[in-house]
Amino acid sequence: MNSRSAFVGVAIAAAAVSLTGTGTAGADTNDYLIGDTVYFNSGPAQCSIRPNGDVGCDIASGIATWLGVIPVTDLVIDVSFLPAHPTFGAFGPHGRADARTLDQGPNGYGSTVSYAGATCSGGGRGGTSCQAKGHSFSFGWSGTQTS
Repeated sequence: MNSRSAFVGVAIAAAAVSLTGTGTAGADTNDYLIGDTVYFNSGPAQCSIRPNGDVGCDIASGIATWLGVIPVTDLVIDVSFLPAHPTFGAFGPHGRADARTLDQGPNGYGSTVSYAGATCSGGGRGGTSCQAKGHSFSFGWSGTQTS
């Protein structure tokens, strides 16, 4: 195979993925809006995306740790100059118990919801992740990561 046909093959594959998606369902944001905030539940977490792009999740006890050792019950991305971090409940709850659960996507994977420049996914394989303001967090069966 020469480099030209390899390039064409990669370009076709990239176009196919962009047109068909990657197997993760995108949720309709309107299904999760309560007032001006997106609320959703995902596995052991109740989360929100605020209209300013702030993201926060209340997490069931024993699921997440910060810096690998400090047990936490919430994670947030609320300012662009700090990585994802816990608030230790100082600003109240982030989620709502009555929020809709993220739909189960194809092949057992969860859905993704985007709002106000933030994106969160979850609902499948025991994990939840969010990206906003140049930072991210994830938690679930594979541990907790923040950046």
